[in-house]
Amino acid sequence: MSIAPDTLDPVAADEVYVAGIEPHPRPRGRRVLEAALDLWCASFGGLMELSSAGDVVVRRRHDGVEELRLAAGPPQHATGVLQEVRDDLVRLDPEEFRAAWAIT
Repeated sequence: MSIAPDTLDPVAADEVYVAGIEPHPRPRGRRVLEAALDLWCASFGGLMELSSAGDVVVRRRHDGVEELRLAAGPPQHATGVLQEVRDDLVRLDPEEFRAAWAIT
């Protein structure tokens, strides 16, 4: 993170936002059921992939308010989605990041 020496305006979006993986906002019973169904399907050689790693969530650093939530998909894809968001946080300024990810 770097801030331009002559201004306090953020240079990169990662100075304003932070991204991480968080669980889906759904009842615990449903998550348990989905995991059980995945296990049952896997025991017969299938893949239902009802359970997932959660969602990639972008929050404002200063107050923790959620700005963006993306389904991360199955665990093997979640790290790629998270890395794509984090790369954009470093590469883009806050306005460009909001435009790229349709944050209003």
